[in-house]
Amino acid sequence: MRGARARDFAVARSLAIAAACFALLLSGCPKKPPAPAPAPPAPAPAPAPAPTWIEPSACKRVERLDVRKRERALFATCAGGGQMRFPIALARGRGAKRVRGDEKMPEGDYRIAGPARKSGRFHLFIPIDYPSRADADRALAAGLIGKGEHAAIAKAHAKRRMPPQDTALGGALGIHGEGPRWRGDLDLDWTQGCVAVSDAAIEQLARLVRVGTPLHIAP
Repeated sequence: MRGARARDFAVARSLAIAAACFALLLSGCPKKPPAPAPAPPAPAPAPAPAPTWIEPSACKRVERLDVRKRERALFATCAGGGQMRFPIALARGRGAKRVRGDEKMPEGDYRIAGPARKSGRFHLFIPIDYPSRADADRALAAGLIGKGEHAAIAKAHAKRRMPPQDTALGGALGIHGEGPRWRGDLDLDWTQGCVAVSDAAIEQLARLVRVGTPLHIAP
């Protein structure tokens, strides 16, 4: 009897286990919580507003100049808003000016260093304060100028004066017109380091810029 009861108990236990497993299969495994939805992409920045182009007659004063070599253009930002765009001729040498005689146009931040003056070759000439302090720092590190020359350039910029023009870095650079020799040739590279605009444009700029007006020259 005892053997039969043991067998009956074992069968009943097996049936119970099988029923539990079957119920587990029917119910399925617990589901993982859904993954959070990915965050929406950040909105694209709003495009910069298009410049408002104005005629020189509508500009009372230029508060900033930007030369972009790749675009062959000088952009003048007027006080109160609005811009003017002038085609330019580039220098004969490519890249940023480093030393006297390389016939390259400088790159960086400068200022108008004096009023426009008449030029027999280029109609009018507006000087800039090249070499800049950054030009002098780079030249000192490269051994092109000594500490005394570097200090003189730095002192001149600190006092908003024209820096020395007789160092190895060169000088006498600015913005000028075409003059009779190059009139109509702004699509050529002919200056020795200056920015050239038409004679009409240099007359307009001479009227609108002031000593100290910032100028940025980009590659």
